[in-house]
Amino acid sequence: MNICKLVLEYIEQYPEDEPIFIEDIKKYVIQQCEKDNKQESVLKNINVILNRLKNEGIIKAEYKGVYYKPIISMFGEVPLNTNKLRKLKYLEDKDGNIKGYIVGAKLFNKLGLTTLVPNVTDIVTNECKYHKQYDERLRTYITKPKIEITNENYRYLQFIDILDNKDNIHIEAQNADEILYRIIQECKLDFEKIIKYARETNNRKVLDKLFVLAR
Repeated sequence: MNICKLVLEYIEQYPEDEPIFIEDIKKYVIQQCEKDNKQESVLKNINVILNRLKNEGIIKAEYKGVYYKPIISMFGEVPLNTNKLRKLKYLEDKDGNIKGYIVGAKLFNKLGLTTLVPNVTDIVTNECKYHKQYDERLRTYITKPKIEITNENYRYLQFIDILDNKDNIHIEAQNADEILYRIIQECKLDFEKIIKYARETNNRKVLDKLFVLAR
C-alpha cells in the first residue's frame, strides 16, 4: 500500500489544532503495510513524507515528535493549544487511558487550599522515566510516580500527594480538612484503599495524616 496515502489518511482524521504524535502515525502505517515491507524502510519514508508535508504547510511541528494542522484566522496562524498537548503527552492518551495527574500549587489553587497562582504546572506521569524533569516548551515539571498510574488508582495517588504536600505549599484555607473530606466524597474514594496506596508508596507522613482525618 502507498505509504504517503496512509500518512495522509491518518492525518486527515484529526481536526485542526489537535496534536498528532509521530509515534502514532508510525504505528498506524506499519499496521497497514504489507508484511514484506521492511520496517526500517517504512519508518524512513514516513519521516521524509512528514518533512515534505511540513514544508508544504499542511502540518506544523513546534514540538519534537508532535505535529498539528494549523488554524488560519483573520489575524494569521494560530499556534498549537499547549493545554491539549500537555494533556495528551502527560495526562491522558487519545484512548482515554489515564497516565498522569496534576499536583503542586496549580492543583492546590484549584481546590481552594491556596491563592498562589503558579506559572508552571507540576505533573506526576508514567511518561517520566527519571525522578524529575522540566519541559520548557510546556512550562511543566514532570515527576516519575512511585507506582504506575492507572484509571483505577490515579485519584487515590493524587489525593495522597495532596496530603504529602512535598513542596510545602502554604495552606491558606481555614477549612482545609473540609476540603479534603469533600475530595473524598466527590471522587468516591474508599478510605481503606487510600491507606493501601499510602502503604504501597511507603509514605509514613500521609499515613499519619490519614489516621488523624479518620478520627
